[in-house]
Amino acid sequence: MKIFLKAVAALLLLMLAIWAIRSDSGHDGYVSAAPLAEGGDPSWRRSPVWDDGKAEVCAYEVTWAHYGRRYDGRALLVLVKEPWAPDLDVKADSPRPDGFDVLKLNHVRDVPTGVYTYHQMASLYTRRDSGTLQKLAATSSEACGITTAEMVGGRLATRSYFDGQGDRAVNWPAGALAEDGLPASLRDYVTGRAPAALTVFPSLLAGRLPELKPATYQVERREVPAAEAPGGKAPGVEIRLTNGPSVLAYTFDREPPYRLLRFEREDGTAYRLAKCERIPYWQMSRPGDEAWLPPRVR
Repeated sequence: MKIFLKAVAALLLLMLAIWAIRSDSGHDGYVSAAPLAEGGDPSWRRSPVWDDGKAEVCAYEVTWAHYGRRYDGRALLVLVKEPWAPDLDVKADSPRPDGFDVLKLNHVRDVPTGVYTYHQMASLYTRRDSGTLQKLAATSSEACGITTAEMVGGRLATRSYFDGQGDRAVNWPAGALAEDGLPASLRDYVTGRAPAALTVFPSLLAGRLPELKPATYQVERREVPAAEAPGGKAPGVEIRLTNGPSVLAYTFDREPPYRLLRFEREDGTAYRLAKCERIPYWQMSRPGDEAWLPPRVR
């Protein structure tokens, strides 16, 4: 009887351990990337503004450094709340008892280069409560081929047509922020205390993928009294990330929900905000709806 009771107790402990892992991850034992560094202010994620049934859609004029030149293009940053189905790791049709809310950032970039155009997009899903990265998918296509990347269940898989890259798979490093998602995740530090350093996984929104490992960036935060914004100047906050010669500089609106006003990279790549509103963009697919976009970013 004692042996039987010990066996039952051991089984119960094992079941509790499995339940704890699943509860923490929401995906069959996968514990998503660590929450953002302490000291940040997550109130922007929890604001009721995300519950209005619309999305924050921001359109940018883009200067893109590539092929040793700089090209003009456009980018859209679409940030919207969605319910999540943790068993399938996809958007739920409606909120579920076992689910949670995510903030989805669709980072879309289109840049013409000569006779062909780069069409690039990254979708990042972060938990609204903790800011942890739940899932990532990215693609880049142009006349030469298609490159894709997906992180789900803590595992990143990439597919590339370039020699020396091909198909690769690595574990997503715990605590690493995705560079393609920084226009959203860095908002925690617009008013909150910024950490001295952040671990950043390089952009996957590219045709030729980088080495699949993160880098540590030093972080500087400074007030910008009069940042460039549509319609005039606005108080802003610049969060500058530096790793040797690599510089990623993001200037955010000082007012919540801290929309991105400008982005600059050391190679000359830059985003300049042209227009940003909360709209139900999925309903704006009729001919003529493109009039919402400023002419220079259509």
